[in-house]
Amino acid sequence: MVKKHLGFTLLEVLITITIISILTAVAAPSFIDFIKRDRLVTSSNQLHSVYKLARSEAIKRDQSVQLEASQSQWLVKTQVGTSQETLTTFTPTHQSITVELTTITISNTGELNNTFEYLVTDNDTSTTDFKLCLLQSGQSWIVEGAQTC
Repeated sequence: MVKKHLGFTLLEVLITITIISILTAVAAPSFIDFIKRDRLVTSSNQLHSVYKLARSEAIKRDQSVQLEASQSQWLVKTQVGTSQETLTTFTPTHQSITVELTTITISNTGELNNTFEYLVTDNDTSTTDFKLCLLQSGQSWIVEGAQTC
């Protein structure tokens, strides 16, 4: 009569752990790059979204809207009666992301007084930065950092 043993041998467990370790070591760097790129893309899209909201509010309200740079934030402000109201705020999604913001005013027609470029970066050479491009007419788009607006 043959006795049947249930379970795994020590050798089988060690081989399985070795295979999992190798796969993790290979996948980890690309996963980290994916996370870094996702942070940049998310911050770029949020910055663009806040600009588009401010522009649409200026046109809808038929009054100028100010994008006020305050530390690492962009505050969307408009005049309501005798006081200023903050409509929304842009803040980078992660502390590694920086954007050199300036205060700009969007006219009631949705136009700007100048053209602007805002670089969204994590100061890491292994990732691709993004730029928010703003034309004087109010048009906007995002490009990869190496491209020009």
